[in-house]
Amino acid sequence: MPQIPPATAARVRCLSEKGRLPQSVMLTGGSESLREKCALELAAAVICENKKNGDPCGKCPACRKIKAGTHPDVIPVRPQKDKKSVTVDAVRELVLDSLYIAPNEASDKVYVFYDAGEMSVIIQNTLLKTIEEPPPFAMFVFLCEQRESLLSTVVSRVTEFSLGASQPAARGRGADDTETAALGVMNALVYGGEYDLMKSTAPLAKNRLRIRAAAEKLAVYVRDAAARGVSPPLGGSEEAAALLARAFDLKTLCELRDLMGQIAAWAKGNANENLLLTIFSSKLAEIQKKRR
Repeated sequence: MPQIPPATAARVRCLSEKGRLPQSVMLTGGSESLREKCALELAAAVICENKKNGDPCGKCPACRKIKAGTHPDVIPVRPQKDKKSVTVDAVRELVLDSLYIAPNEASDKVYVFYDAGEMSVIIQNTLLKTIEEPPPFAMFVFLCEQRESLLSTVVSRVTEFSLGASQPAARGRGADDTETAALGVMNALVYGGEYDLMKSTAPLAKNRLRIRAAAEKLAVYVRDAAARGVSPPLGGSEEAAALLARAFDLKTLCELRDLMGQIAAWAKGNANENLLLTIFSSKLAEIQKKRR
């Protein structure tokens, strides 16, 4: 049975004992089974009827139901069997539509987002306001291998509990590094500021191949945004194209496409990596100012 790191367990216990557990939590690292175990421990720490020194008793009806997966106030948010990630409709039905409805049995309710790193940009941005200003009886727990799997705007609104070194599942789920990097930069471009852009491009440092790949992927998203309704998307993300199309007019999209082509060409050559990343970030900041 996977074990929660003692330091993390002690931190959770201390916060629970003081009644100061955050309402939005991110569990990162460890194995999938460890993250799921810790999520249920957190839910029990919130809902247990007989807590002692911050620890759930494990014996009360609430604890037994949580362990059995039958407690009505612990709501799992996970992909359907035939889906890679949870859908917008599922999030709306399971979370948003019930968010302000009082818990069924306990004084609080806990939403557990399994495979949170797979959630689309659209879904993560839809949840931002909810995470920032939740009702007093709601808690959100996001499970992901790495904090970089979530948008920086989400990460900044949650409290992270690390469960140690990441142990990816053998089946190798998850978006590839290029797509993750490109979506991170795009989200900062559309929703963030100059600092967010710098943070989003930082993982590309000292790696011309990754800079080139991210720029080329972004160029495809931009192409899809400019051609929406005219030709089918090439980038594999209609959501990304829709976000860019709403944020920028056609002229700016063309500027962004040309910029990505130029960055990719420089990366293909022998450009200084640090200088290239600085140009990448600064030029994107100029584009960012042209948002609608």
